[in-house]
Amino acid sequence: MERKFEKVESQMSFWKPESIGEEIEGEVTLVEEDDFGLRVKIKSGNDEITLPSHKLLQNRLKMVKVRDYIKVQYTGEELPKIKGNNPLKLYDVWIDKQ
Repeated sequence: MERKFEKVESQMSFWKPESIGEEIEGEVTLVEEDDFGLRVKIKSGNDEITLPSHKLLQNRLKMVKVRDYIKVQYTGEELPKIKGNNPLKLYDVWIDKQ
């Protein structure tokens, strides 16, 4: 009997910026620690989006709380200080203080 497989797609939406200056904004809906560090989700339009788990971004997001309105901008990469390591992804983060 031949098996028929159907590809399983992720139910989560992840923000994967590719261009310098790319940004996303929205209301924080989740802030929690998991196996990959700090996980932050925001509601942007009708979508709930998980932000990347890059170290610099996680460090900048430590002060956000659920219901904060934030904007995150990808600002580029910094070459690694140790040969063979991945480049450091750079981000700016703003919190709406209204």
